[in-house]
Amino acid sequence: MTRDWLQTVRKPGARTRLYVFPYAGGNPAAFLPWSAGLGPDVELSVVHLPGRGWRHGEPALTDMREAAMSIAAAIAADGAARPAFFGHSMGAVLMLEVARIATLMHLRLPEVMVASGCRWPGMLEPEPLHDLPDPELVARLGEMGGTPAEILADPEIMAIALPSLRSDFEMLHRYRFRPGIALRPPLHVFAGRADPHVGAEHLEGWLRETRSPGKVHWFDGGHFFLHGEQAQFLAALRGVLA
Repeated sequence: MTRDWLQTVRKPGARTRLYVFPYAGGNPAAFLPWSAGLGPDVELSVVHLPGRGWRHGEPALTDMREAAMSIAAAIAADGAARPAFFGHSMGAVLMLEVARIATLMHLRLPEVMVASGCRWPGMLEPEPLHDLPDPELVARLGEMGGTPAEILADPEIMAIALPSLRSDFEMLHRYRFRPGIALRPPLHVFAGRADPHVGAEHLEGWLRETRSPGKVHWFDGGHFFLHGEQAQFLAALRGVLA
């Protein structure tokens, strides 16, 4: 089960295992290069949703809580002694739901959580991007800035990528936030100063999701600052995990 849901870069002697929850359409391969930048004390494990990568032939999920239940079970079975969670954009919402399930089921909780590039889920206003025709969806992806223009212009690559993107956008569109009890782990918030979709007014709610101290960290760049400003981003992530 953990082999299906988690793609891990093993580091003997690492103290912390960081579980990364990708953004919509995110393939684990995009995050694996972080392993070197996180240093010897942090082992990287990327959540691998069906419908992409080696799970390309599996039916994609469109229900957030169904996905969260499976991921929570996989992380529990993984048995990390000092887990930490990081989620970007849609992945931040999925991370919160997994942490809530872990709390309710009395599973091991993360030492720290980081919600990145995402409004507090109580303020989400997701568009029905999954219903757009292919040309319009590709144009919107270009506006978001996370996909290189040469990839967007390649019809063969986009034919492979669009189905998982549509399922993730549908998952986010169908999601309905429900208030829950404040979680125990500290929660930090990462955001890009030039992100047109996420402003300071959208972030304070994240800090109320925990009973422990947290902080909002700002980065240069837009919605995908985690790739565009990677050195600054990884340095801040190492600091939070330490």
